[in-house]
Amino acid sequence: MKKLTTRDISFKDHFTYGSIFRFVMPTILMMLFTSMYGVVDGLYVNNFVGKHAFAAVTLITPLPLLIGAFAFMIGGGGAALIAQELARGEKEKASRYFTSLTCVSFIGAFFLAFLGEAFLQPLAKIMGADEEMLPVCLNYGRILIFSVPFYVLQNVFQSFLTAAERPKIGLSINLLSAAVNLFLDYLFVGVMDLGVTGAAQATVVSQVIGGVLPCIYIIASKKCALHFTRPEWIGSIMGQVFANGASEFVSEIFHPLASVMYNYKLMQLVGLNGVAAYGVLMNVGFLFGAVFLGFAVGVAPIFSYQYEVKNYTELHRTFKQSAIFVVVMGFVLYGIALCIEGPFAALFFGNDEALLHMTEQGFSLHSKSYMVMGLAVFTSAFFTALHNSKVSAFISFLRTLLFEVLAIIILPHFFDLNGVWAASLTAELLALCVTITLLFRLKEKYHY
Repeated sequence: MKKLTTRDISFKDHFTYGSIFRFVMPTILMMLFTSMYGVVDGLYVNNFVGKHAFAAVTLITPLPLLIGAFAFMIGGGGAALIAQELARGEKEKASRYFTSLTCVSFIGAFFLAFLGEAFLQPLAKIMGADEEMLPVCLNYGRILIFSVPFYVLQNVFQSFLTAAERPKIGLSINLLSAAVNLFLDYLFVGVMDLGVTGAAQATVVSQVIGGVLPCIYIIASKKCALHFTRPEWIGSIMGQVFANGASEFVSEIFHPLASVMYNYKLMQLVGLNGVAAYGVLMNVGFLFGAVFLGFAVGVAPIFSYQYEVKNYTELHRTFKQSAIFVVVMGFVLYGIALCIEGPFAALFFGNDEALLHMTEQGFSLHSKSYMVMGLAVFTSAFFTALHNSKVSAFISFLRTLLFEVLAIIILPHFFDLNGVWAASLTAELLALCVTITLLFRLKEKYHY
């Protein structure tokens, strides 16, 4: 087998640690830049509008994320099928799937956004918004929800471009989108003093860019393996798409639901300050979690291809390298978290000593979860690539909802506020035990 060069990375070849890293790095960076929208919005809102507005934004943020989970289901499940068809040399069939799934993604997201707008006020109240926070939640949410269809397209195209062996194109588009968001937040919030409205508008513009530019590239490019065709009815494969993408959907929909539980419990224990502190932890969690998710999504099409062509030797090798990679990455990220926890918290609450101390305390406990979460995130995506949606969704359900919600409910009875901060670590440790058990039980079946 030929050795991969920087410019020549194909599913057909032998992967090394270096080539895996080069192949997945664009997807990791795409996920990081996509996750930066909330971080940048939160930073500007907190420093230019105030912690009350920041807490309100933190409360309502899970709603667009819940709708965005639809993108990860279509993207994850659809990318596995597209990679499978490309492995068979069926480029036209892959493009028909790609076109139809893109249409389903946009139409479905538009419908979900309409429902979100219609029920925004009662949902905000359910999420814990009081009379002071509610107007800010509604203002931010009603603007942001209009960009959800483009946010969905942006995330779907990330997966599809990776399946088409063009992850660097998605990276370039997301770099531009993130840069626009950063500049417009500065302009709208910092200079023009538009407050929460300006932060939401900046995100809308950047997400429209992130959703539209991949379409333009695919239409204009002659090198991309995928192209737009006439949409066709694909009802026969939608069940498989939904099944393959179930774990991504479960992970993405349950994580915001767990965030709602965090906010609700913190409002009970310490009030608005707790929600504001959790907002910082949530934003950092988006960034660090994006590294694991980006790696898992980026490497998944490789496994789909290797499994489809029954290249079990390469499947075993790539799986082993990837598993070692995410474990080492977890300890590296924890080390980074230790270095940045103080300065990052100070960016938000440098002038509020009590809130700064609370955030740092929460950060020190919450960040320990980064050491152990990587293998479960990777394994869930791995089984999606092998078309075992049940195992994949089961792992996601346990780590993102069941274990975490139980920890949020139980631990504060024994450890008060520290119990809330330690909930994520507890959930990830329990999920890790289940993940390792499943990997050993299924290794002979899938030859990894």
